[in-house]
Amino acid sequence: MRFSLYRFNPESAEKPFMQAVDLDIEPAGKMLLDALLAIKAQDETLSLRRSCREGVCG
Repeated sequence: MRFSLYRFNPESAEKPFMQAVDLDIEPAGKMLLDALLAIKAQDETLSLRRSCREGVCG
């Protein structure tokens, strides 16, 4: 499955850019958060904020 990530480094003068990331993940039963966490496990430069699975919504 291919994901397009909007990347930005505030410590760099480089403009934001889109990065294609291919992830070998079975989509059935998965949430977007599962994919993002799998991508983060491969690329520690990815940063994201979340509150899912914290028991605070719903």
